[in-house]
Amino acid sequence: EGFGVDAVRAAAESQRGAGLVVEDVSVPWHLHGARIWDVISVEGAASQMVDLNGYGLNWKGLYDPEVMEHYGNQWRADGSQFSETVKLVLLAGKYALNSHHGKHYGMAQNLAVQLRTAYDEALARFDVLVLPTTPIPASVIPDPDAPREEIIGRALEMVANTCVTDVTGHPACSVPAGLVDGLPTGMMIVGKQFDDATVLRVAHTFEQAVGGFPAPASTPSVATAGSQA
Repeated sequence: EGFGVDAVRAAAESQRGAGLVVEDVSVPWHLHGARIWDVISVEGAASQMVDLNGYGLNWKGLYDPEVMEHYGNQWRADGSQFSETVKLVLLAGKYALNSHHGKHYGMAQNLAVQLRTAYDEALARFDVLVLPTTPIPASVIPDPDAPREEIIGRALEMVANTCVTDVTGHPACSVPAGLVDGLPTGMMIVGKQFDDATVLRVAHTFEQAVGGFPAPASTPSVATAGSQA
């Protein structure tokens, strides 16, 4: 599910020699995860970033009142400093909340329970699940004066797989899985709820066996101060 399937499959298969059992598994609900995240993140971010000045309610740890006050004063004084992506999220989120009063947010959170259950059921058979970290190859960073649509598109196109565990709460990390057409691809390792330790152990085992990304074929020369390029 996602870009780099062959590379990730090969990376996973390489661990059979380390005593790991590798099997195919599918979580069909994963394909709905990004849409669920869209609603939760847009409406949730609009509320947290505007109404709550970057902090949520009922957090049991320490708050930073000075940061909350400074942030609130600054964005009210000059909201143009928000990035294009944040502006989109705030406008869309506030529109949805004001027009539908949290209805769609509630629906998305209800679906998140089913998404979480689907992952739990798959993880009942396995210690971890692995999949490509990103659904597409790395893309070129837009120029600062690129059209708004391009900037926002580039900002959000990479998160289709990673955002799912943001919704479900399962621990996850990414390790290098090699190159595809000369571009790096990562293997995302997802574990059971609250079992971060197993995710990190699997990641460590893989990195010790495989290492990082291969070195580039050539390294461009860099002119030092006072030298001529």
